[in-house]
Amino acid sequence: MTSEAAKKDLITSSLRILAIETSAEICSIGLSLFGEVTIAENKANQNHSEHVLPMIDNLLEINDLSLGDIDVIGFGAGPGSFTGVRLACSVAQGLAFGVNIPVVPVPSLEALAQKTNRDKVLVCQDARMSQVYAAAFERIGDIWVPMVDPYVCDPQDVTIPAGDGWVACGSGFVSYKEVFETSKKFSIPILNGEYIRSTAREVLKITCRDFLAGKAVSAEDAIPTYVRNKVALTLDEQVSSR
Repeated sequence: MTSEAAKKDLITSSLRILAIETSAEICSIGLSLFGEVTIAENKANQNHSEHVLPMIDNLLEINDLSLGDIDVIGFGAGPGSFTGVRLACSVAQGLAFGVNIPVVPVPSLEALAQKTNRDKVLVCQDARMSQVYAAAFERIGDIWVPMVDPYVCDPQDVTIPAGDGWVACGSGFVSYKEVFETSKKFSIPILNGEYIRSTAREVLKITCRDFLAGKAVSAEDAIPTYVRNKVALTLDEQVSSR
């Protein structure tokens, strides 16, 4: 496990926030304590469930906190890894319900746009099954406004929103690099590999913003974001796609 401890961040409120982001291959947990941010990450791959609770317990312990001291829990709500998104939601719900605190579901594609610190971002994440999750966001003040809501499609069908100034980022541009490099219609800059996944740091920022804006929900009302109901190919579909 690696930790990035006690770093100043843009979260300046007096809140105590816990964040969980497991929608990708990294299990990322964050704690904001009066603006001081601690991030712990583990490349758990498909074993997030084994690490997420011990990581949360460790963050609370080293900061001399109990779960009841937390004001709000944010989680990466997807779209992303089906198992990872469900895990983040269920852990956030279970913890929040136990101590009666609110929850903020944070769209994982929006969190990745937040990470870039740009103003107009097309996000494209690998959705497996030879498809991608995509969405486009524009920053207006401190708010990310979805110009194109999250959708799932084949890589070649990702479209650039109208207007100038767009940049692109996400694991989809890495996994399907050749598709985008050879596409004549895809002409906007793609940011480097630093911007291929969201982390708990971005989830913390958006959780703080949304909580202060009154957008938190009760634990039982927190739900993941799915844009594809089907999460596995049948054997026949697997054979035909080879």
